[in-house]
Amino acid sequence: RMVAGLGGPRDVFAARGVHLPQAPVWRPLPSPRDGVVSAMDTRAIGLAVVALGGGRARTGDVIDHRVGLSDVRGVGARVARGEPLAIVHAASVEHAQAALRDLAAAICVADAAQPLPVVHARIDA
Repeated sequence: RMVAGLGGPRDVFAARGVHLPQAPVWRPLPSPRDGVVSAMDTRAIGLAVVALGGGRARTGDVIDHRVGLSDVRGVGARVARGEPLAIVHAASVEHAQAALRDLAAAICVADAAQPLPVVHARIDA
């Protein structure tokens, strides 16, 4: 709806490769075990996308719109060993392998979900 509201096609994500270019390399990140996605280092995940070329490290960096992540399992999702935690879309096998290493370190699968605090921090002025 947001893309359509800005004048883009309504089915931008429905038909892969029609409106957006596709990365030549796709690799799943398999879950190392049965369990629940219990934590994610979102900064590390964002930096992995930047390293793929899907974001800017510096002003003026060109973004490769083909690369990034899809089908990312969220915190609390039950997963079986080998089931994809995310799909990496990369420009090369080398970039995909580096992103898989970064993501494996950034996504934790545990026996049970870890309850997250409702309030992360309180700031008193």
